[in-house]
Amino acid sequence: MDKGFTDNGFIIDLTHAQKVSEIIYELSKALDMPDAKNKHICLKLGAVDLNETELSSIKTLIELMESTLAYISTSSAATLETATKFGIKISEFTNEISAPSFDDKDKDSSEVVKALDNIFGEDKPAENESVKVVKHEDEIEEPEIKEDEEEDVKKLRKEPENLPTLYIRRTIRSGQSISSDGNLVIIGDVNSGAEIIAKGDITVWGILAGIAHAGSDGNNYARIRALKLNPVQIRIGDIFARRPDSVNIPFVQKTSEYTPEEAFTHNGSIIIKKIHNEN
Repeated sequence: MDKGFTDNGFIIDLTHAQKVSEIIYELSKALDMPDAKNKHICLKLGAVDLNETELSSIKTLIELMESTLAYISTSSAATLETATKFGIKISEFTNEISAPSFDDKDKDSSEVVKALDNIFGEDKPAENESVKVVKHEDEIEEPEIKEDEEEDVKKLRKEPENLPTLYIRRTIRSGQSISSDGNLVIIGDVNSGAEIIAKGDITVWGILAGIAHAGSDGNNYARIRALKLNPVQIRIGDIFARRPDSVNIPFVQKTSEYTPEEAFTHNGSIIIKKIHNEN
């Protein structure tokens, strides 16, 4: 279903954050992207409880970065009450997506989060402070179905083949969200600030630069494919990753030649592998 949230919108998904300091840190990184400037921010939050001071800090941060907080989505009753007091609009997302735990192995980000913990009085560390980093590894072999695998694993691997497929022939622009109860094929680009979600596989015949979540019902064996993978945030099942700072390229130069790429899970991480033509 196509959900155009707001004109000039920009979706930021922070449902994986488990405390205020993580929300502030990840939000500041997302807002630092050039294409997040002067936008109506659509902020997706999880179950973190935000009081008036904390939500005011988030609102001020967004305004300092030359954007405005259009509305939020939250599963927290306390945050909902606080947002209502501020007159912030509450979105009605229809997708039920379980958020994975927030990880971050990046030393610098860990230190920043700890500093923010001191500011917001959250000195209890997260249970897991590592991040699943998206990697490009041509030498990693794709996992194959083995004869001795359990039937439920085989079923999950084959699930996308039995699901219906939604085809969309246009570019998904910033602030728009597309979700499918099966596979999702988009003939066009997915811009930064846009979001695509599918219970099965995702295929983009263009540049994928926004948020993508395949296997949204918990299937870690789903795949994400694109002519060029440059997502701000990517999820497969319950495994989460964000674009590493070292490849934080907001725009990909258009070209007549691409080497298609595919993302899949391997040993608890998300791997991006080029799809080479063997012919």
